[in-house]
Amino acid sequence: MPFRLGFTAVVLAVVVTVAGGARAANQTVTALSGPNRFSPSTVTINQGETVTWNNGGGLHNVQFNDGTYEMPTNPSSSGWTVSRTFSTPGTFAYICRQHGTSMSGTVIVLPAAPPPGPPAPAPPGGNPPPGTPPTGPGGPPPPQLPLLSVTLKVSDATPLAGKRVRVFGVVRPARDGRRVQIQKRLRNRRFKTVATTRLRDAGAAKSIYSLRLRLSADTVLRARVAGDDEAATGLSQGRKLDVHSPA
Repeated sequence: MPFRLGFTAVVLAVVVTVAGGARAANQTVTALSGPNRFSPSTVTINQGETVTWNNGGGLHNVQFNDGTYEMPTNPSSSGWTVSRTFSTPGTFAYICRQHGTSMSGTVIVLPAAPPPGPPAPAPPGGNPPPGTPPTGPGGPPPPQLPLLSVTLKVSDATPLAGKRVRVFGVVRPARDGRRVQIQKRLRNRRFKTVATTRLRDAGAAKSIYSLRLRLSADTVLRARVAGDDEAATGLSQGRKLDVHSPA
């Protein structure tokens, strides 16, 4: 996300389209039958905006492929309405769990425009020359710290309960020896560290990690690498695991 995100049934019936090529705002998608499909199958929004799904008929739900969202928690034929607000840019694919990849959709989230910076103070006696960077009492602002890029993969996304699953990934830039925390999502939507390991050398540009976990129930995992004076803390996307009981 398995973890389930709570939702408030909010009906958003307005789709904003501005002449002159402006981006669309909050979007609405309808789940349909005959054939089973999402309409429209692809929508584009800005970062921070919301997509709302309505059930127009049939046994459906909305399940994102990265495991970060599934509503309703089970496919339903009721007249449900669910919404999700997207806080990060990217392309997010989803399906109806009842119908699999034959009923799929995509949400494209465009990055928000950065806010304008403060104007440079004018020196006494005139305006600053063009191109002069803003200055303050402490000089130019420090550069922003780069984020650590962290990935998380699993050897089996549908393991048997009690079976060990290999969890592995890559961290960029390289941070050999730094601790990696494997975290599990709790019912209150917070994450708890359940295992740790160390990053290993994989060349000048990246580090790698790998460990094995024994799982007993459905869960969502993520990897966390704490930052330092050169990079901010990095988090992987959540990875959903469907754990099955032995027959």
